[in-house]
Amino acid sequence: MRPHSQNRRRMVALAAAAIMLGACTSAASGPQWSFPASVSSAAAPAQPAAATSAPTLAPTSQPTAATTSQPTAAPTAGASTGPIGVPATGTAVYVSEWSVGLPTSMLTGQANLSITNIGTMPHELLVFRSDLRPSAYPVDSKGNIITDGPGITLVSSGNKIDPGATQQRVVDLTQPGTYLFVCNLSGHFKAGMFRVVTVTTPSAEQAYIPAALSEWHVAVPTTIKSGTVNLEAANFGTIQHELLVFKSALAPSAFPVDAAGNIVEDGPGINLVSDGANIDPGSTQTRTVDLTQPGSYLFVCNIPGHFKAGMFSVVTVTP
Repeated sequence: MRPHSQNRRRMVALAAAAIMLGACTSAASGPQWSFPASVSSAAAPAQPAAATSAPTLAPTSQPTAATTSQPTAAPTAGASTGPIGVPATGTAVYVSEWSVGLPTSMLTGQANLSITNIGTMPHELLVFRSDLRPSAYPVDSKGNIITDGPGITLVSSGNKIDPGATQQRVVDLTQPGTYLFVCNLSGHFKAGMFRVVTVTTPSAEQAYIPAALSEWHVAVPTTIKSGTVNLEAANFGTIQHELLVFKSALAPSAFPVDAAGNIVEDGPGINLVSDGANIDPGSTQTRTVDLTQPGSYLFVCNIPGHFKAGMFSVVTVTP
């Protein structure tokens, strides 16, 4: 057993108020991606994808998320726009009170977004392109953005997203520049529920793989070209997570596990390729991973109960 294995066996319950990326200068800090939210042409994988659906029962030691406060202007109810959980394709975006969680840098192109509401009330996601600072956006008397106001261009909008639901949408980010990803339901922009994203033209950088962790999902590309990659894991959840990478021809259900259903990391038929310390909520971890051998890999959180809850994703590495 490696030195930090025992530490990984202890789940740490943290407050849910800072579960995601900080949306403005006054918001709580959250995961900060170090690289553009797309891999280079050298890696050529698909966009990040979610793990298989988690079972109904979560680990018994899961802490109960705290209820966050709401702005004075409560939103109206809206219909759900997708299934519960993160869908199978797309760049993961998380919205909640009062944050929009996604990378601060993305590459130009058509972005396939998978927008999941992990909050306690309906939210929406609008995307504007503008050189204006968020504080200079045109607003009405209540502080809500005037969507057709001067100096801003509405690039994408969608229906409200109910708590626990996911909405998939393709957004045109083909023009480099500064974009604002924001919830504009009454009072939400004023509460700081937005994210500024810089969109740049791709360059010949080293392959970069983003992995978004949350209860109970690992959102990561499902297909990756073989090579050595920069793997950056961001914890958008409310408790500690980790990210292990195994190479194995076994199906996840056939992985060797102990009596509690946790993967035996040095068990038969699997090879641990990469490991790292636990990642606190709102934090990121970057490491170099050797994916030079084509085959099937499992990206998984093996903190007790998490693998059993479905927190993994199968990734195919191609020649």
